[in-house]
Formats: sequence, structure tokens, C-alpha cells
Amino acid sequence: MQAYTRFISFFRSLFRKEQLDRDLDEELSSYLEMLTEEKVRAGMNRERARREARIELGGVEQVKEKVRERRLGASIATLFQDGRYALRTLRKNPGFTTVAVLILAIGIGANTALFSNIHSVLLRGIPFAEPDRLVAIGKTINERPAGWVSRVDYYDIREASRSFEELAALADFTVQNTVTGGPRPGLIQVHYVTWNFFATLGVNAIAGRRFLPEDETDRTPTVLISYGYWQSRLGGSPDAVGSTIILDGSALTVVGVMPPNTRFLVDADVWRLVDREGPFDRVRDSHSHILVGRLKPGVTLEAAQSELDGIASALEEQYPTTNEGKGLLLRDLQGFMVEDVRLSLMLLMATTVLVLLIACGNVAGLLLARGERRQSEIAMRTALGASRGRLVRQLTTESVILTVVAGMLGILGAYLLQDVLLRLLPTGEIGIEPAAINGWALVFSLLLSIATGLLIGVMPALRSTALHPAQQLRSGTHATENVRSSRLRGGLVVLQVALSVTLLIGSGLLIRSLGQLATVELGFDPDNLLTGQIQIQRDDYPTLEERTQFFSTLLEEVEALPGVVSATLINKLPVLSPAQDWGVWPAEEPPQSNQGVFMAMSRWVPAGYFETMGIPLLAGRDISASDVGDSPPVVVLSETTARALFGEFDPIGRIVGIGFMEGSFEVIGVVADAHVNNLRRGPDAAMYMSSYQMSVTRLQIAVRTAGDPMLLVGPIEHLLQQKDPNVLFARPASMASIIDSRLADFRIVILSLTVFAAVALLLTAIGLYGVLAYDVSQRANEFGIRQAMGATSADVLKLVFQKGLLLAGIGTLAGLLTAYPGTLLIRQLLYETQPIDTASYLGATGFLALVAVTACFLPGWRATRVNLVDVLRRE
Repeated sequence: MQAYTRFISFFRSLFRKEQLDRDLDEELSSYLEMLTEEKVRAGMNRERARREARIELGGVEQVKEKVRERRLGASIATLFQDGRYALRTLRKNPGFTTVAVLILAIGIGANTALFSNIHSVLLRGIPFAEPDRLVAIGKTINERPAGWVSRVDYYDIREASRSFEELAALADFTVQNTVTGGPRPGLIQVHYVTWNFFATLGVNAIAGRRFLPEDETDRTPTVLISYGYWQSRLGGSPDAVGSTIILDGSALTVVGVMPPNTRFLVDADVWRLVDREGPFDRVRDSHSHILVGRLKPGVTLEAAQSELDGIASALEEQYPTTNEGKGLLLRDLQGFMVEDVRLSLMLLMATTVLVLLIACGNVAGLLLARGERRQSEIAMRTALGASRGRLVRQLTTESVILTVVAGMLGILGAYLLQDVLLRLLPTGEIGIEPAAINGWALVFSLLLSIATGLLIGVMPALRSTALHPAQQLRSGTHATENVRSSRLRGGLVVLQVALSVTLLIGSGLLIRSLGQLATVELGFDPDNLLTGQIQIQRDDYPTLEERTQFFSTLLEEVEALPGVVSATLINKLPVLSPAQDWGVWPAEEPPQSNQGVFMAMSRWVPAGYFETMGIPLLAGRDISASDVGDSPPVVVLSETTARALFGEFDPIGRIVGIGFMEGSFEVIGVVADAHVNNLRRGPDAAMYMSSYQMSVTRLQIAVRTAGDPMLLVGPIEHLLQQKDPNVLFARPASMASIIDSRLADFRIVILSLTVFAAVALLLTAIGLYGVLAYDVSQRANEFGIRQAMGATSADVLKLVFQKGLLLAGIGTLAGLLTAYPGTLLIRQLLYETQPIDTASYLGATGFLALVAVTACFLPGWRATRVNLVDVLRRE
């Protein structure tokens, strides 16, 4: 309580000058009223009396202003004097200054670097006009978020809504198209949007124009191209607008070029219009479009949500088969865009804050110990007339200078490493470019440095100036003060240990999750597997038979290459190409609505796919070369899909209906489950149809090799060039590298957290070592006397270890108690790992114990080397 009172009194003293100014203002105002009343009583009207009184007091106000100027000048002069003295003091103690600056620079630099990402992603706002009016709309099923909106529903919503200035839609995926007409075909990313998409975002073309409403119905297909495509493919020619590009054999007119770095969620080279009347996504229970709207001025999110609820209810009533239980969910666009990285970003920022707190505790302990050694100096300055407030301000100034220098060093380190630091999070994946170390980061670093200086400086300064000069100059009083300071420094070490344990446990949980992901049973064999995309031109192979013939002979020729074990094709390779889940049901039980329809990943494969991929066939037969367009449609189900549709009954020979496909399909086989969609969820329900019965021009290839799969890239490219120069072989990669890349972002977050935890542990070890080393130096007489009286080195070592391990033990216990609430925050990042994981908790405790023993050993060894004669001689 006394410390709290002294703390409040100190800060009150800082504002004493301002209080004196306020008192002077009040006194001057009272005197003005008194003079005014005297003149009114003498017969003068009140307005004139007040003017006369102000004239008489004009000189007083001038004096007051001069007093204020002198006070300000004196304050600035005193501040500079404190700064000069602090620099001299720190320069005389280079060891302490260097250690303190480096410790603080780690914490301040890390926070500054991550603040740039926090600012660009969460604070600065999305890079579109008036972003506070932009919203995203998805669907709900039975009031639970359930992805995106049907294209058909979108047009009804757009026509019925009145809350939006514009309401646009874009596909939640990009399409890879082959562009021809140049020296060689190229593969580009095409994104489908409605005509008003860029108008909604407020983005204008830098050449030509944006899409117009008439483009939606015009028979001449139009496209917008990205700045990068304009430069790389068209050479930045001003004639690009109005020119024609050939995508998959279709001619499209370029009407505009978008600005550099135009991006929304995904990279795109070309933007095409969503075809309102086209065959793709033509039913209401196909949901693959994200809705983006701009609210009218004055319309709130709540009002717009209320209107959307009414529209959804009307659609449900009008289309009960497809819209039963379907609603609409409105969110602000920035929150929607950063949703996937918010948790990781905040986790890393919280980690760096904890590291900074540990660094602050470390330096605060050093300042407390240094304050103990400066008591004679402080007592002498007090005896010569320095007030306690003046001394506290002087000591706090030293702390602030320390942290400001540390902040400058931290900024320098962050700037030099910014290319690495900006990759800490996949912010580019959400369409928001991370900022470099900019002006906002510098301001943040300065404010953080000053705040850190006050945090670590005020308490040690109050402790150092707590006693009366007579007590400070009396040598016998040091022991009591040492006990109090020792307890405070010990408390700081306990805090550091607790924070380090929390970080270690969090790192351990995420590392365990990464290990589980890296060793997850995929359901297929990714080793020695080369992947790539094969694209043929639509006009070169116009019929199903020609396309089937091309891909069939291609597989035969690839399998004939040296080093190839087998080869296969698929429309979407596992893990690499997710999505495309379609409804499937027994033909004798057609669904009455979209509610309860079983969804499975739909894939198209040729004969031999399962053998090449290493997916076991559990029942029935594989797809064969006879399952072509003229034969009855067939399908192979995954084990989960077969069980969901037919339970324990034999599915072979049963007939199923499949969403978006006409007719019925005979079940000819059952295969084991595999991770078809992604790694973080369990094996996916899937169904495999014959690619011979699908008229496709683009398939992905998988080649099983006897050695390094990447050695086959050249021979396959040469084979395709000889077979058909217009065929494109794109994005060759090994399946192992694809799986590894899917873990890259998660691995980066874990690596960053682990590095910060290691830094925190190192700082904690330094803090524990510093406390014990100072304690040994203060108890040198005691240790010397103990040894003179017969204590062994083991006895002295035991005393040091007891204190060190007690502090570490209390801190570890506190860390274990606080770790569980913290781990709940990262629950959604964990994979097959519970927040309370015995191995992670025991590992963190054991590792901390090892570090604590190491930190205790050197001070303990020094204690055993104390010589009583040397101690007494120094005294």
C-alpha cells in the first residue's frame, strides 16, 4: 500500500506545475470578478466594468505568460540536463548498458516488425475506396455458416435488395485456361466476376474501361487483363485494349487493363464475366460464389442483415426444394478477408509481447540491482538537496534512454530482416499486401520504447530512493533493503519463468500438431510421384472420342519412358486441387430437398488410377478402358461414401444419382478412404467416375517413378512437344513437395513461435543467473564464514541451487496454471492434439528445469570459490 501511495505521489509531482497554472487561472478569474463588482457598485454598467477590469489586469496576464514561458524553458533545460547526465552514467557502465540494450532490442524489434503486419492487415483497412461500407455475404444452413451463395440466388438477391449501392459476385476459385496465339501456349489464371465487381470495390482501369452492364448480355465476350499479364504477355502495348486473346480456343476482346497489384483473395491474370445464362452453376443448390456489396450511405449492417433475412425467407418459400433452411450472413469485408490469418497473427503478436515482458522483467531486475549499488550516490545527492521526485525523474530518464536506444537498434534489425519478417504470415494469400517497416512502425516503436522505459524504470527508481538519506548512509541498513529488493527481483524471475513455460507449452502443442500432420495417413502413396497439368486445345480435339484417345495414348507413351513405373490422370489431384463436392444418393431414394443429401468429392479417373496412387481396392472392380461414353455410367465409391449410402449392405451393383450429372451411375467398386481435399481434416468421402465418359480438355497427370520424379519433367515435355506442340504441360512438381507446401504456412507460424519461445527461455535463464549471481556477491561474507566454519562446497552449492530452483519451481507452477487458458485460444490451430497434452506439459517442465539447473550452476560454483580472507581484506 505504501508503494502504491508513493507511486501516485510521484506522478502527482510530475503535474505540479500544471496544477500551479490552474491555481493561478482560478485566482486571476476571482480577482477579475471582484474588480468588476466594485466598478458596478460605483455606477458603471457591467459590460463596461468587465472591460475596464480586464484592462487593469492586462499586465498581470503578461506576467503570467512570462512565468509560464520561464517554467517551460526551465523544464526543457532540466530535461536536457537529465538526458546528458543519464548518457554519461550509461557510458561509464558499458557492460550493463550493452546487456540491457541488447535484451530490450530483441523484444522491441520483434514487436515493431510484427506491428507492421498487424497494421497492414487488421488496422490500416483493405485497399479499396470507403472500405467501411464494403461487406461480404455468405450462406447459412439452419443458421450455421455454410460457405458461399448460389449464382442463381445471387441474381434474385441483387434485384430484391435495396440496402446496397452495388452488389457483386465472384467465383470462389480461379480457372486455368490456355492462352494461344503467341510463340507457345501459356497457362493463365482466370477469375470469374460479375460486371459490377470492380465498380463495387471502387477500382478503375488504367487503360480502357471496366466491365459495363451491357457486357453481361452482349454476344461479344469481353475480358479485363491484369497489369502483369499486360506487361509480360502483351509487352505493355497501348493497342492491347480492343485486341483479341484466345483462351481455350475462344476469342475474347480486351476492354481494359487493371492497375498494378489489383488482387482480391486470389491471383488472376484475366477476369471474365459470370455468364448469367450459362450452363455452369445453373442450379440453386450449387454454391460457389462470394457476394461482395457496398452499402448505401447511412445503411447499417444490422439493417442490411434484416433485409437479407427477409429475402432469404422469400426464396425459401418460393424454392423449398433447394432453399430449405438456407439463410444469408452479412460480414464486414475486412473481417472476412483477414479471418483466416487473424488468429495466427494475433498469436505471434501475443508471443512477442510476452517476450518483451520477459525482457522488461530482466532489465528491471538489473536496474534494481544497480540501484542497490548506487544507494550511496543517491544518498549523497539527497543530502545535497535533490528532491525525491527529481531523483526518480533522473533515474527514469536513464531507463527511457536505454529503451529508446534499444528501440532504434530493434528497428535496424527489423529493417535489415524485413524480407524474412514479412513472410511470417501468408498475408498475401488474403489479398492484402503486408507493409514494410514504415512510418507507422517507427512511431509505434518510439511509443513502445518510451512506455517500456517507464515500465521498467519507475519501480526501481522508487525503490532506490525509498529511504531517508541518513538511513542510506548508515551501513547497517543495507541488509533489510537487500531482502526487500531481493524479493522483488525474485518475483520478476518468477514472472519470466511463468511466461516462458506458457510459450514452451504452446510451442510444444503446435509442434505436436505439425508432427501429426506430417505423419498423417494420406490414404495414397506420395513418394516418387510426379504431378503436372495436361491441357489440350478444344478445337484440336472437338469430340469425346478424340479427347479420350489422346489421353489414353498419352498414358501409354509416358509409361514407356525409362524410369516410369506407371502413370494416371485425374481431374483434381489429391491435396493439390481441393473442392468440388457433389451430392450423391441411392437412386431408389431420391432427395426431396437439399437438406440431408450426402456430399462427396467428385473425381474423374481412368483405368489404373488406384493402383498408381496406391489406394487399395476393397470390393468390386476398378474402372476399365471399356467404361467409355457409349457404355452405362459407372462410379467407384470410397469406403465412407459407400457406408453412408448403403450401411452394411453390399453396394456393388447398386444405382446412385449424382448431383449435376444426368442419368444414374452403377456402383462397380469400393476403395479405401484418402485425403482428397486437404490435410487438416480427416479422409474425405469421395466418388470416382470414369474420365472416359467425361468430355474434358484438361486433366492432371500423376507419374509413379523408380527414382527422382523431377528427372521425368524434361522427357515428358519432349514427348508432348513431339505429340502436339499446342499441348501444354504446366506446373510439374513432386507430390511430396506439394504436401510439404501445404504445411509451409503452419510450419512458419510454429517456427516463429518456437524461436520466440527459445529467446524467452534464454532471457529467463539470463534473468535467473543475474539474480543468483548478484545474490552470491551480496552474500559473499556469509559463504566465506560458512566455509571457514566447516561447510563443504556441496553445502554452499546447495544453498544457491535451493534459491534458484525454488524461483524456477514457483514460476513453473504459475506457468502451468496459466498455460491452459492460453492454449484454448489456439485450439483451432491444433491437429489431433488436445490443449492438455501430457507430453507437451512434461516436455516444457523438463526443459525449463534443465535450463534452470544450468543457470544455477555458475553462480553456485562461484559461491564455492569465496575466500573469507579475501572478503575481509576487501571490506
